[in-house]
Amino acid sequence: MNIQSKINKLCIALKTKGQTYLIDRKQYYNKELSKVCTSIKINRLMPVEEYNKLFPDNKKDENKYDYIKVEVFSSGSNIKVLKKLVELYKEVSEMDE
Repeated sequence: MNIQSKINKLCIALKTKGQTYLIDRKQYYNKELSKVCTSIKINRLMPVEEYNKLFPDNKKDENKYDYIKVEVFSSGSNIKVLKKLVELYKEVSEMDE
């Protein structure tokens, strides 16, 4: 099983626990390395009410938005992203107990 399929399965497992995480990939050219690199971001999709409680200085309009995408982690490594998702899953699982 490759790393990407494990990342996808962890996102599905987190969704069953009530938290939605999205994986965004962005490619860019790195002049120092003279090659195309990929940046991978983990974003949490949270209800706008929860977002407004966590970030009272940056409130969003509840009539305009249902959900807000909040960046949780960013890396260029699939393995680091996988480890972060495992860490998030452990945190969510501990809260359920």
